Amino acid sequence: MSDSQFEVKEILTKEEYRRLVDVLWSANSHPYNAVWTAVHPVSGHTAEDRVKDKAYDCEVRWAAHEKNPASHLIYAIDKQTGRVAGGCEWLIFRKNPFPNGPQPIPCTWYPEGSERAEYASHMLSQAFFPRQSWFQRPHAGVNAMGVHPDFRRRGVGRLLMEWGHERIDPLGYESFIEGSPTGRFLYEECGYKRVLCLHIDFAKKNPSDEWNRLVHECLPPPILLLWRPPRGEWTDKVPVGPWAVTEKTWEETGAEVAQESA
Repeated sequence: MSDSQFEVKEILTKEEYRRLVDVLWSANSHPYNAVWTAVHPVSGHTAEDRVKDKAYDCEVRWAAHEKNPASHLIYAIDKQTGRVAGGCEWLIFRKNPFPNGPQPIPCTWYPEGSERAEYASHMLSQAFFPRQSWFQRPHAGVNAMGVHPDFRRRGVGRLLMEWGHERIDPLGYESFIEGSPTGRFLYEECGYKRVLCLHIDFAKKNPSDEWNRLVHECLPPPILLLWRPPRGEWTDKVPVGPWAVTEKTWEETGAEVAQESA
């Protein structure tokens, strides 16, 4: 990383995170990502709406980050200009994050009881059901990867991935991503393989006009479930998928089994 034009840093303050929020909103507007409207507080599309919505998004996401010891927010800085080029959230779970199995994921950024909140919760609960089912053990993952349009195809995404791998590989942790088709090739270049393609089911008996509008405007593309075994070592002893991993799997392949720690 020292020879790169970019420096990757962990975000330690809300003001630093606010800079990344600006970049993530730009990244998901060029080109426009319809899913962003469902999983972030978008109240309108005027310049005034954008300022207000980004500020609220920062508050909501930073509060969630502070409550989650597994959350590591990082960003890449252009050494020459000081601009934020991109960033993401690495989740490094040192113990089982799903002791009660799969649970619904609530939406906290739209009003409780609204169809927007129901739609977002419906989508996220389905998207993360496989992870909650398969990874009831220490592991890692990536959320909200984004690179500013001005800095694309310059290795920023790879640097963000390497930051996480440098920390989880010594621990022997697997990594799992609910990714989009646009990010697939980056993840595959970093040692991931697609294990499934997930379709979100929005079918509803007697849906309202609002529900139909949300499905039309915010329908996510197919969600790719991508998996990387410990250290990205794809040997012939790696199971067919993360659902087939047992407590003895990585011992049997000669990998170190990470110890659960707080």
